[in-house]
Amino acid sequence: MAAPVRRFPSGGDYVEALQNPRLCFSDPELKTAAPHVDRLGRPKPISGNFASVFSLTTASAKRYAIKCFTREVPDQEKRYLAISEALRALPYDWKVGFDYQPRGVMVGGHWFPILKMEWVEAVGLTRWIDEHCWDQAALRGLADRFAELVADLDRSGIAHGDLQHGNLLVEADGRFKLVDYDGMYVPSLSGFPASEKGHRHYQSPLRTGAEFGPELDRFSAWLIHMSLASIAADPTLWHGLHEQDGEYLLLVDDDFIHPGTSARMANLRGHGTAEIRDFAMRISDLAVQPLTALPTLPPPATQPSEVRAPAARGLPAWMSGHVPFAPPRPVYSFKDHPGAMKGTRLTFLGLCAALGVVLWLTALPLMVRGAVPGAVLLVGLGVSRAVYATLPGPKARKAVVSRRTRAAQKTKRALRAVSGVESEGNKIQTDHARRMTANAKELHDLQGRHRLELGTFDRATAQQLSPLYQQIQALPARQAAELSGALDLLRQNHTLAYLKRVSLGPGDVQGVGAATVDGLRAAGIVTPADFVGIHSVAVGHEQTPEIHFLLPDGRSVHVQGVGETRASALENWRLLHVQAAMAQPSMPTTLPPATRQRIELGHQAEEKRLQEQRTLAEQARQSLRNDIVQRHAGEIRQITDGHNVATQATSRAMADTQRRLATARADHQTAEQEEQTIVRELQTHRHMSYPRFLRAVVFGR
Repeated sequence: MAAPVRRFPSGGDYVEALQNPRLCFSDPELKTAAPHVDRLGRPKPISGNFASVFSLTTASAKRYAIKCFTREVPDQEKRYLAISEALRALPYDWKVGFDYQPRGVMVGGHWFPILKMEWVEAVGLTRWIDEHCWDQAALRGLADRFAELVADLDRSGIAHGDLQHGNLLVEADGRFKLVDYDGMYVPSLSGFPASEKGHRHYQSPLRTGAEFGPELDRFSAWLIHMSLASIAADPTLWHGLHEQDGEYLLLVDDDFIHPGTSARMANLRGHGTAEIRDFAMRISDLAVQPLTALPTLPPPATQPSEVRAPAARGLPAWMSGHVPFAPPRPVYSFKDHPGAMKGTRLTFLGLCAALGVVLWLTALPLMVRGAVPGAVLLVGLGVSRAVYATLPGPKARKAVVSRRTRAAQKTKRALRAVSGVESEGNKIQTDHARRMTANAKELHDLQGRHRLELGTFDRATAQQLSPLYQQIQALPARQAAELSGALDLLRQNHTLAYLKRVSLGPGDVQGVGAATVDGLRAAGIVTPADFVGIHSVAVGHEQTPEIHFLLPDGRSVHVQGVGETRASALENWRLLHVQAAMAQPSMPTTLPPATRQRIELGHQAEEKRLQEQRTLAEQARQSLRNDIVQRHAGEIRQITDGHNVATQATSRAMADTQRRLATARADHQTAEQEEQTIVRELQTHRHMSYPRFLRAVVFGR
C-alpha cells in the first residue's frame, strides 16, 4: 500500500513562519539570522516550481539562501545526500555548497526539510548578457566557460537536469555558478525516477520526464552554448529575438518543435553568418533525436580566458601592475633662493631708510610727505615683482599652471568625445530596437494574415471535399443495404411462390363458405398471395365503414358479404401461410455468390471513382495551398532578409562604435592621467606664489 502523500506548507505559510527565525529554525546559526524583507516588512520569497527561497543574513554577517519546499519530492533526503556526496568529491569552482536539513523549519507545529545554501554574489545569465551583449570577446569567453562546465559534468557522469538561464549565475570575474540541484543525476542515483522535466524552453521535445541519466543535459547544453556563440557573432540577435524578461535566450520550445513555421528559426536560417545558420540547422536536427542519441557538447579547444578585473583609474588596463608610481617630488620654496631674497629685502630696507631721511631733512608740504610712503611702496612692490618674475621657481610654476590649463582642456575634449561616441552608440541601439519592434509587429501582423488566409482556404477546401468524403463514408452502409435488400427480395419472391401454390376453398377459413369463396375469386383473390392486407373505408353520405382487401398492385376491392369478422379471419389465414413459407427449409438465408459479387463489384467501382475524384480534388487544393504557403514564405523571407541586412549593418556600426569608444576612453584616461600628473607636479610649486614671496621678503619665512 502506497504511503500517503505528505502535505507541505505553501509559500505564504513559510513567510509567516520565517518572521520569527529563533523559533522556526533548528539550525543554531539560522536562529540568529534576519530574513530579507519586502516593502511591507515581511520575509521576501523567490517562488519556484516546488519551493520558495528566502535570503537570510546571520548575526556574523554571513548570508544564506534557504530553500523551503512546497511539495514532497520522492526520496528527497536520499537524493540530496547522494548529490552532496558526489559534488563534495569534485574540484570544480562552479559548485555551490549546501546542507540538507530534514528537520529544518517548523511550520504549524510540524518540522519540514530545508536546503541551506551558500549565497552567491552573482547575476543571472540573461542580465549578464544584457550588460555585455556588445562585448563579443566577453561573450565568446563566456560560451567557452560554459562548454568547460558542461565538460566537467560529463567527465563526472553527472547531469544537472535543468540547465537554463535561471540556474546559471555569472560572478564578477566571469565565472559560472551552477545552482538548483533538485533534479540532478549522479551515478549513485541510477535507477531512481526523474523528479522533474526541466524548463520547457531548454528541453528536447522528446524528453518525456521518464529519462534520468547522464544524457539529460545534452540538448540544453547545445542550445545554450550555440545561443551564446550566436550572440557573440551578431549581438543584434539578442535585441531582435530575446524579449525583455523573456524566460529563454534566443529560441522558445515552439521554435524547435515546429521549426518550419517559426519566425525566429527563419531569421537564423537566413542569417548572413554561417555559424548562426548552422545553429538553426543543428538545433532543428537535435530536436528530433532521442536524448540517448544526442552527441555531447565538446569542451573548448583552448582553456577559457580569464576575465580580468578593471584596472585602477588613471592607467590603461594593459599597464596596470607594470608601471610603478613615481616617488613624490620635493616641495619648492623661496628658501632655495637666499641671494634673491637678500637683495630684495635690502632694496626694501634702503627705500625705507631713504624715505626716513627725506622726511627728516626736508620740510616738504604735508600732502607731499604723505604721498611719499605710497610711492616708495609702489616702487618696492614693482622691484619685488620684477625680482619674483626672474626667479626659477615662479617661472617653473607659471609653466606648470599653463600646462595644467592645457591638460584640463584636453581632458574636457576627450570626455566630450567619449560622450559623443556613447550617444552615437545609444542612438544606434535605440534605432535598432525601434526597427526590431516594428519588424516584430510586421511579422506578427503578416503571420496573422497568413493564418487567416490559410484558415479561410482550408475551410473552403473542407466544404468542397465534404460531399465526396460523405459519399465515400456512406458506401459501406449503402452496400450493406443493397445486399440486405437483394436478400429480402429473394426471400419475398420465395414466399410469394409458396403462397401462390395455396388455393382458398370453402371451409378453409372459419365462416367462409362457397358463396364467399366465389365472391373472392370474382375479385381476383384465390391464394394468400393475391392480397396483402385489409383496411376499413368509410363510404356514402353516412360514412358507413366498409372492409376492403389491399391488392399487391396497390388497388383495393370490396367483396360482397365479407365483413370485419370474415376479413380478419382471411387475414389470419394469409399470415399463417406467410409464416409457413418463412419456415420452409428452402427459404434463402444468403445471397447467391454471383449476386453478391455483382453488388460488391458495383460498389467497388463506385468507391474507386469517388476516391479518384477525391484524390484529384485534394491534389488540386494542395497545389493551390502550396502556392499560398510559398508566397507566404517569400513574404516572410523578404522581411527577414531586410531585417538581416539591417541587423548586420547595425552590428558593424556597433563594432565600429565600440572600437572608437575604446579609443576615446583610452584617450580620456590618458588625458586624465596627464592632468593628474601635472596637478601632482603643481603641488610641488604651491609655495612659489607671489604673496608667499612677499611674506618671505618681509618676514624672512
